[in-house]
Amino acid sequence: MAASPSPDLGALIRGHRANGPLQREFYTEPAVFTADMERIFRRRWLFAGPACTIPNPGDWLTWSLGNDSIVVLRDERGAIQAFHNVCRHRGSRLCTSETGHSGRLVCPYHAWTYGLDGKLLINTEKEFGIDRAQLSLHKLPTRDLAGLIFVCFNDEAPDFGPVERDVIHRLKPHGLDRAKVAHTIDYVVPANWKIIFENNRECYHCPPNHKEYNVATYDVARDMAKLDPRKQAELDARVAECNARFRALGLDEGDAQSMMTGEYWRAHRTPLMTGFTTQSMDGKPVAPLMGDFKERDVGTLRLTIFPNFWQHAGDDYACATRITPVSASESHVRVMWLVHKDAVEGKDYTLDRLLPIWKLTSEQDWKICTDQQIGVSSSHYIPGPYSTLREQNVNHFVEWYLGELRGPQPLRKTG
Repeated sequence: MAASPSPDLGALIRGHRANGPLQREFYTEPAVFTADMERIFRRRWLFAGPACTIPNPGDWLTWSLGNDSIVVLRDERGAIQAFHNVCRHRGSRLCTSETGHSGRLVCPYHAWTYGLDGKLLINTEKEFGIDRAQLSLHKLPTRDLAGLIFVCFNDEAPDFGPVERDVIHRLKPHGLDRAKVAHTIDYVVPANWKIIFENNRECYHCPPNHKEYNVATYDVARDMAKLDPRKQAELDARVAECNARFRALGLDEGDAQSMMTGEYWRAHRTPLMTGFTTQSMDGKPVAPLMGDFKERDVGTLRLTIFPNFWQHAGDDYACATRITPVSASESHVRVMWLVHKDAVEGKDYTLDRLLPIWKLTSEQDWKICTDQQIGVSSSHYIPGPYSTLREQNVNHFVEWYLGELRGPQPLRKTG
């Protein structure tokens, strides 16, 4: 049986109907997935992991995107650097586990040795005929965003300054640079990365799917308020009350709208439901105060950075999510819970109280995304309309995605 021809990416983009979901091929075709990787994931800033994972000089972590493995480390000066995890001799991987500590990076194949600055330490001029200065590890642009590590797989990384200026001052009081990862859960979700991200961008689906999440946050009430002026007045009063508290604590203000604060990112503080000081099953604290906080009830700081990261951070913990695309119909998702670095499990926090609300919400979302991937793969899937009240953020993401996919170069048919 002959293989189906690869889709014309330009025609797919031109055929997109505004204010509605993407066509089937965007979620199912390997050629589109390849374009996503090359035009988005290898061009944009990506979340690699929390900086607290590598607190000391010599600590390192690895992460893979497609066939590319990178090692992110803290050098002798305490700065964070990232390198392609490839020996400059014959290409062996240098670091073969997910985390580790070493004063130098030593290739397990022929023992070529590199400093924490990526420079080759052995003398190659006599035996190999090339100066070792020309054989340093390939470096990636790297940023520490108040305790969150972002890397770019393109040497010509886009300007990250606007994100840093918007996010750092809002995030810094949460003290993620003084945190530790209390727990990590890895998921393999049989869904395209865009389906996962689109699901994150709205709460239209929350009433029938997220009863635990709904009791803590104003997302559902916010959407209902758009349809009922009386509920809007109640919500406005709550927002005003919380903003007065946030100002008194020296924090940024927000509202319940949870809108984007930039072209491809969100840094937005929202209030929690009355009676909730944190996002937990009963609203009560689940861990000691983090960062600079001296009091409870700071709302939740929501961070989203396209294309692979979102996080909710309160006064006692943060929950971060990283997406790694695997194929057109599969994604790896890592969910991480962060607490104060000195908090002791079993004494200051327990996993049975720390995890449930985001573990349940995440797994409910993965079920939704799995079912949607099956549905959009059907020959009878035809994109419908977006709600103009409750899916604006999804539409924003899709429009951003299409703009990125067009890229700086003209699209050509992938064969």
